[in-house]
Amino acid sequence: QKETSKINAHRLHAGNRFLAVVHRLAASTSTSARVTACSLSPILWAHLDFPHQLQLRGVITRALHDVEVVVRISTATVLHEIAELVFDPRAVPWLVLMSERVMNDPEAELRAAAMTLTWHLAEHLPNAFLGDASKGSSLLRRLPPRTDPTFTEVYLLQCKLLPVATRLAEDRAPPVRLAVAAQCDRLCNALGEHWFNVIVDLLQALLGDTDERVRSEAILCVPRFLETVMISSSSDAIGMSLLESLLPVTAKMIRDSSPTVRISLATSAGELITLLVGMGGAEDTLMHSPGGGGANIAEATSAHRRHKKYVDDALIPLVQKLLYDSDPEVTSSALRAVTNASRGNVREIRPRKNSTMSEDDTVSLSSYQSENKELVFIPVLSEKQVLRLLPTLSDLAHSRQWRVRQGAVEIVPALLGCTHKLETRSEIAQLCVRLMNDRVDAVRRTAAECLCLGGGSLGCQGEGSKEEWINAIVLPCLRACSESTDSKQRMLSLKMVEAVLLSKTSITPGEHASFHPNERSAGASPFRELIDIAVSLSGDRIVNVRLNFGRVMCNVIHAISGDEISIVAKALLQQIAEEKKKGRGGDRDVLYFAEKGLIRVQMRLEELGLNSKLDKNR
Repeated sequence: QKETSKINAHRLHAGNRFLAVVHRLAASTSTSARVTACSLSPILWAHLDFPHQLQLRGVITRALHDVEVVVRISTATVLHEIAELVFDPRAVPWLVLMSERVMNDPEAELRAAAMTLTWHLAEHLPNAFLGDASKGSSLLRRLPPRTDPTFTEVYLLQCKLLPVATRLAEDRAPPVRLAVAAQCDRLCNALGEHWFNVIVDLLQALLGDTDERVRSEAILCVPRFLETVMISSSSDAIGMSLLESLLPVTAKMIRDSSPTVRISLATSAGELITLLVGMGGAEDTLMHSPGGGGANIAEATSAHRRHKKYVDDALIPLVQKLLYDSDPEVTSSALRAVTNASRGNVREIRPRKNSTMSEDDTVSLSSYQSENKELVFIPVLSEKQVLRLLPTLSDLAHSRQWRVRQGAVEIVPALLGCTHKLETRSEIAQLCVRLMNDRVDAVRRTAAECLCLGGGSLGCQGEGSKEEWINAIVLPCLRACSESTDSKQRMLSLKMVEAVLLSKTSITPGEHASFHPNERSAGASPFRELIDIAVSLSGDRIVNVRLNFGRVMCNVIHAISGDEISIVAKALLQQIAEEKKKGRGGDRDVLYFAEKGLIRVQMRLEELGLNSKLDKNR
């Protein structure tokens, strides 16, 4: 019995031994030991009863007043984790008190962390009154009704946490205000609809901050904030009201003296266009759904019109003004915003270049495609909006900054997916055609690639549209380049052949084709015509053109089948024979790529079971 009572007593106070270790570590003169003591707290918390949790709270409270900043920062992180482990509402007041303590810390880095802690507590602690804080706002997204027993506790908790955020927004240190500006949307989501108007006032104040980094971050937060409001609010009128209050303040930032702020404004405008058009698409779905009531349809129609009005009357003109900005970085950012808004599939917008390639004028669009992933363009802008942007883009095509000219032409594939008329598409294509004669290699290559990629962006409009684009727009430009007296244009035509064959458009190999490389039969398929154009350059007088023929064939041979393989094989064999007749055995690079191409042809024939055809041609 004595032994049993000892075991029971040990089980009853099982946490004491661990708490003793935590106390010893917390009292140590070693900074690492005190950090370790805090780090153990979330592990022990769920295994302790309330009296032992009080002891652990004492350790955490002392650590939050430690002289070492690293200990206090570790303690703030621990509070995040404990907020998700609370099953007892008696711990809520202490966690709120700890949040206020972090807010008043002398170290700016820790006060900035207080903002993250604030919305995290606001998200999780209301559920502590229901017995489990681990699910956060996924369980309790807004203030419960007044009849709910937890209404008073949740309301008082939010009343204590919101002033923490407002005081941090007025902090003397810019990094602290920057943290608030970056997380207003998270705070909005955590507190719910009841506090939207208070948080929007907070965001508006940050938009007028004296520090340009804070203003920039606040502008970037506007689309995320509005998205949170529109998705989680009970009425569309609430979202529209906040949009009406934020949009004029945001638009005024176009006169900001800081280029960084204007760059963020361009990015934010593009995201707002995507958001509002996306909301309009959701409303279209509601209007055409069989279960939609008359009142819901009327409300959705009205909201759709208002969203479109803001895009047409406010956001498109704003982007157009930014496209004419004196700073090329702002112009480039506005171009990326238009591109992403046209695609409609981007939430986080990244710069097209990284720091190591920012001055490389030889890199084209395809250099930034990773793992040969196919570009997908989802139309967002209407045809009318595209036509309004075209004059601005045409002006940018004459900019003295080559990166601006390149950015202007990169928009073309995205814009093509937004229009159904060949006349409009032809007008858009002129941007590419004009810049295919640019003096900078990267601009020429990007223009050629975007002209070829345009067929892939028309996938939502049917195979006929893609074939029409290739026949009416791409092939005439490709022929003109291949017959040009400028060797750079002839090399560009090979680049275009490669881009078209690898873009997975509607071009398919022709069944009947002539075996003579330079013979173009009447009514030849577009695929055959592409092969003929490429083969016609295999004997060019310029070494770089002949070299690029072999290199392109190596890259595209897997997309070729049927009689076209015989044509390519014969052209490569003929190129090798003629090259070896030249002085000093010909150019080694030309021979290398031609021989490599023959190896690829042999592999392709083996794949298709056509070994004898190559042997016969030889």
